[in-house]
Amino acid sequence: MRYPFLIGCLLTAVQCWSFVCGNPAQPGLMTKGLVPFKNEVWALRVAFLDDYMYSQHIHGEFEVGTTEEKPPVASLSSETAQLTLSFQRRLDIYGLLGSSTLQMDEEVFSRRQFSWGIGAKAIVFELDCFRIGADLKYFQTEQKPLFLVSSGLALDIESNLMLKYREYQGSFGMSYQSGIFCPYINGTYINTKIDPNQYGFLVNVPGFEEPMDASIRSFVGTNAWGMAVGATLVMGEKGTLAVESRFFNQNGINASLEIKF
Repeated sequence: MRYPFLIGCLLTAVQCWSFVCGNPAQPGLMTKGLVPFKNEVWALRVAFLDDYMYSQHIHGEFEVGTTEEKPPVASLSSETAQLTLSFQRRLDIYGLLGSSTLQMDEEVFSRRQFSWGIGAKAIVFELDCFRIGADLKYFQTEQKPLFLVSSGLALDIESNLMLKYREYQGSFGMSYQSGIFCPYINGTYINTKIDPNQYGFLVNVPGFEEPMDASIRSFVGTNAWGMAVGATLVMGEKGTLAVESRFFNQNGINASLEIKF
C-alpha cells in the first residue's frame, strides 16, 4: 500500500525553508559600536532572527503520471543567530546558525532541527540617504519527520527518512533612511530543492501488523520570483530592529534585532 498524498504533504511542508532577505542598506546603517575603539575598516555585528513562514508551493522535479496534486499549506517557525563581518560599511559577510520546527495542515510534524547558511550583502549605490544593495545567500537543513497523520490516524515512520533541503537566494533592492526609520523593498529570486536520502520507506498503519510501503521523490520550488518589503529602526547608531514580509515565491514574516560591536 502506498500513500502519495502523504508524501506530497510532507515535502510541501519542508519546502518552506525560504529565509529573510533583509534591508539592502544594512551594511551602512550603524555608525558606532558597543566596544569603544575606532576602526574604520571592519566591524562585527550579531543578530537574532525570528522567522515565521506560512506558505510556499512546490512540485515534483520530474513529472510522474497525470494526477494533479493540490499543495497544502505549511507553517515553519525558525529561530536563528547571524554573525556578520562588515567592511567599510559597504560589504557584509555573514553566517547563520539556528533551528526550526514545522507543522503542516495538522498532518505533518517534525522536531526542531539544526540549520545553517552563509551569505554576503553589498551596497552598490549610495546617494545621501538613498541606497541600492544586493544580497546572496545559501541555506541548508536536514529535516526528519516524526510521523504523518492521514484520515485522523498517526502513522509512525519506520525508516530513517531524512529530507535534505537546500536553497540559493538572491535579492536586489532599495531603501531610503529618514532619521531612525529606513523602509525598503526587494525583488527576490529563490532556487530550492528537496532531496530524500531514500526514495522508499516504511510506515506503521494502525490495524496492520506489518509496515507498509511509501515512496518519495525530489521536489523543487514552483515560483522562483517574488518580493519583500520591510522597515528598519536604527537604535542609537549601535543597533537595529527590523520587520519584513515576503510575497509570491514565499509568504512569510520575520523580526530581527542586530547589535554592532
